Amino acid sequence: MCGVIGLIGPEQAALEIYNGLLLLQHRGQDSAGILSTDGENFFIHKQPGLVNQVFSKEKLEKLKGRQAIGQVRYPTIGSDPALDAQPFYVNYPLGIGMVHNGNIANYSSLKEHLKRKKRVLTSTCDVEVILNVFADELSETNSKEEVFKAVKKTMEKLNGSYSVISMILGKGMLAFRDPKGIRPLVMGEKQVNGKKCFAFSSETSALDFLGYHDIRDVKPGEAILITNDMRVYSERLFEEREKHCMFEWVYFARPDSVIENKSVYEVRLELGKMLGKRWKEKGVEADVIMPVPDSSRPAAIGFSEETGIPYREGLVKNRYAQRTFIMSSQEMRENAVKLKLAPVVREIKGKRIVLIDDSIVRGTTSKKIITMMRKAGAKEIHLMISCLAIKHPCYYGIDMSTEEELIAAKKTIEEIKEKIGADSLTYQSIPDLEKAIGKRVCTACLDGNYPTDVT
Repeated sequence: MCGVIGLIGPEQAALEIYNGLLLLQHRGQDSAGILSTDGENFFIHKQPGLVNQVFSKEKLEKLKGRQAIGQVRYPTIGSDPALDAQPFYVNYPLGIGMVHNGNIANYSSLKEHLKRKKRVLTSTCDVEVILNVFADELSETNSKEEVFKAVKKTMEKLNGSYSVISMILGKGMLAFRDPKGIRPLVMGEKQVNGKKCFAFSSETSALDFLGYHDIRDVKPGEAILITNDMRVYSERLFEEREKHCMFEWVYFARPDSVIENKSVYEVRLELGKMLGKRWKEKGVEADVIMPVPDSSRPAAIGFSEETGIPYREGLVKNRYAQRTFIMSSQEMRENAVKLKLAPVVREIKGKRIVLIDDSIVRGTTSKKIITMMRKAGAKEIHLMISCLAIKHPCYYGIDMSTEEELIAAKKTIEEIKEKIGADSLTYQSIPDLEKAIGKRVCTACLDGNYPTDVT
């Protein structure tokens, strides 16, 4: 999914970016990077690893200037953590730096187009394609009209999801979002010693922490330019029916973030209540509700409130383990599950348990957790999923690009239940999911209805 952040105005922009990236670490653990500028030169540091591993005090001090952009990477296109780490920059026709969150579905054809135009690419990362397409469209005059014109031409060529933050030497900071608004992007501002500062980020939680206020979503299809003299210009280049990624509310985003004016925490509570209503219709008894930590906690609380069944913590998470879903290989995910969770045996033994989780993608995690809880003495395990069955590939920034790796694409609910070892398995319904989120969402991975042409 990736997390991106950009700041213009603060005296120590790179340091603020570093702190912001720590708040976005859950969105990507493959690599991290920061690009800053003093108005004349770019300064960059990026490499594989977590944010606190990649940056030291000495490295941050070398990232000079009052503008900076940063990214934590979760790989979809491009598999080399060092080669494909963001940000990227070019020097022709202007100095332009860029980060993005999303996935360009027509990456390969655009890459061939750029090669024919003699533009040299140094990675297999799709943001480098966006950067070069934009640079190719931008004239050297770089007036705000020319900038927006170049963004529009770039967006016309791109197919997929993208929330982009860019720095243009001599001009300022630019952000734009795909016409469907698939990936999130927010903007905020603050004053420091009487001077305005502006910020863009994947999530509101990072901007809240850094003290930015008046936070608003960058609209789908909108471009915003903040010039070096802190003037703000915006233009809605495309107006289409938005299709926000439902997985942001279900799993990816921090619970303290707000996306499209909808609290992630409140949505997850509501998803749990919806499941609770389904449970009451079953007429089955249970002793306790337990979440798979961490993203399923609010849903489990909502489920408990709706049903009256007591909430308990039956699985303890290792705080130093990474998120298994965003890991790049099956072997890494399987090994990480063993390190990630430990059972609270006295809470589990002899109990009929309703286990709440946000999703089942490959089935690896669910099977290992249920096996672990059986060994701890669980009498029954009824798995309730706050998302629907994921049956189709995602081409917009989630690493599940083939149906072969999706367990629900190949098996029925009954077969999945047997495979993972649950006593029962219940998924959310699309009407309940859409009602809880209250926004027009992309459900392509659930029903195969893609918001762009991906044939």
